[in-house]
Amino acid sequence: MDGIVDLARRAAVHHRAGELAQAIALYDAILARAPHDAHALHHSGVAFFQQGDYAKALDRLRASVNTDGSNADAWANLGLLLTTIGHHRAAVETYERAVALDPAPEILVNMAAAQLAWAQPIAAEATARRVLAQDATHAKAWFTLALALQPQGRMLEALDAATRATALAPGEEGYAGLKAQLETGIGAPEKARATLDKALLRAPMSRALRFELASLLEYRLGAPEAALAHYEQVVALEPRHGPALSQLIFLRGRLADWRDRDAWVRRYREAVAAGASALSPFALLALPSTRAEQRACARHWTAALAGERARPSLASRARLRIGYLSADLHTHATAYLAAGLFEQHDRRHFEVIAYSTGPDDRSPMRSRLARAFDRFVDLSHAPPAAVAQAIRDDGVDVLVDLKGHTQDATPIVLAHRPAPIQVHYLGYPGTLEGGLCDYLIGDAIVTPPEHAADYAEAIVTLPGSYQVNDRTRPIADTPSRDAVGLPPFGLVFACFNQTYKINPQVFDAWAGILRAIDGSVLWLLARRADEPAVAHLRREATARGVDPARLVFALHRPNADYLALYRHADLFLDTWPYNAHTTASDALWAGCPVLTMRGETFAGRVAASLVTAVGLPELVTGSVAEYVARAVSLARDPGERERLRTQLAGPGRASPLFDTTATTRALERAYRVMVEQHRRGVREAFTVPPTP
Repeated sequence: MDGIVDLARRAAVHHRAGELAQAIALYDAILARAPHDAHALHHSGVAFFQQGDYAKALDRLRASVNTDGSNADAWANLGLLLTTIGHHRAAVETYERAVALDPAPEILVNMAAAQLAWAQPIAAEATARRVLAQDATHAKAWFTLALALQPQGRMLEALDAATRATALAPGEEGYAGLKAQLETGIGAPEKARATLDKALLRAPMSRALRFELASLLEYRLGAPEAALAHYEQVVALEPRHGPALSQLIFLRGRLADWRDRDAWVRRYREAVAAGASALSPFALLALPSTRAEQRACARHWTAALAGERARPSLASRARLRIGYLSADLHTHATAYLAAGLFEQHDRRHFEVIAYSTGPDDRSPMRSRLARAFDRFVDLSHAPPAAVAQAIRDDGVDVLVDLKGHTQDATPIVLAHRPAPIQVHYLGYPGTLEGGLCDYLIGDAIVTPPEHAADYAEAIVTLPGSYQVNDRTRPIADTPSRDAVGLPPFGLVFACFNQTYKINPQVFDAWAGILRAIDGSVLWLLARRADEPAVAHLRREATARGVDPARLVFALHRPNADYLALYRHADLFLDTWPYNAHTTASDALWAGCPVLTMRGETFAGRVAASLVTAVGLPELVTGSVAEYVARAVSLARDPGERERLRTQLAGPGRASPLFDTTATTRALERAYRVMVEQHRRGVREAFTVPPTP
């Protein structure tokens, strides 16, 4: 036994020094002599945990507590590991064993963190308060209490707890970051900025705090250029900082800031190829990229998602229960497309439930959506695990995610597998990866069979276009040209896509078209007349030999008024590699022809799908040269433009693209096939035939 004691002493020395491989070798030597040595099992498990070898760590720590169940530290370390790998319920149960042996503050506060991860904020609050009853100066307990109060909507109490945590441990970056988030949440973004500025004085090299400040400046304080500078500093400190690199390149696109764009695009694609984590798949859609790159990016993005993956079983009931998950169930482009779908579902065969994770903007659209479902569940303040549990408890048969990897999405909900069948539709034009969904709904143009290998999901091909549209959308009276800033005469080219979809190559083509058509203008969209993108695009026009005054900017307005603008547009000029999606169907619904170029990715083929569905496939081009030539040709041919408008006003409006009922029935047939496949234990691509 003396030999084991000596090995243990030497192993401890190496372990404390961070020499994990040497320590593990010595622990293994002990276990070779004494396979049930609880001390060696425990500490080697910790060493494997520190190395990131979670499987071996789990084996060792479990063996340790099974050998000697009286060691609270071993139970606590097992709980920490289970939390790390996403087994939150097991982690809480493990911590309960540890606390029964030793209710030490550190064990309790870690148990509270596990309870939070398992979506038990009330239990986490009680546990954190138990620590504070022992030690009112325990900063981590105040921090954890703030985290527990936040999802309960007790924001002022949470802020008080976070403020106490920050005062007790001013050097903890996470505490200041949470305090700033809570200050933002109660509508005090300037206080949040002061909190972050103060924290950055202590830790100027903190990537987390600087990223938090950049996000605050971009989204809450309306200072995108200041935000950009901070994102750039984060990336300078950590070149592969995925969130900052994603926000930086996306914000540059939104600002039409194309300085060194090729270098930044190359850097982003290289990071994707290298397997860098936390790079936004959504940001990649607007960059030159392949379907394979987009799938790889989504795979890396979802790799860190952890959840309870066991699927519930299909229920046996008269009606299929369909759940729609989205943060966009308010005044939003997705809602304008899909409101009619929710209303048109056949209630004899389908029960339809909304799971809303976004804000209630108290708009007429929100009221309409609330009425459109059999039940509308507001989960805007619920953590993802609680959202998933609500869906699971409701016994949803088919869960349809309408967000994908777009802003405010909750892919972690999908990772919890709350429904037996999970479907990805409408909101994100690409694969989700990560085992999040079983099916992706597309059509013969956006997701042709030959592209199937670039999607993790089984492809469901709808007839006509995949995109549902609401054919009841009103269009306001047409304003005068003068009222919307257009000159009294001259041809109007329009593109009301968001600015991040515009890039130098697209703008080169547009400039060429404008130079070819005297007196024409290019009508774009802006949130404010003084936003930076307006000045940047005017500068880019000048650089291309186009009078910047020929760029006219329409400001955001209510949907019916916005649709009326298209009556003054002679031709909608699409973008690439990320096409117009909702804006393309907006233009077509309002009678404005859309000229597009078909790309190789889902995002770059949507407009081709839409114009084909309204019977105008001749508006789909295959190259930049063809796109420019076709635009110039149409500009010089008023008779052809009138023919296109006549097509859109008559057959186009009656086409499959705007047949809400037909698309709804096609989706319902798709849901039935998915259920039938599930019962047979298969998951295969299939095509939905047109409505009989």
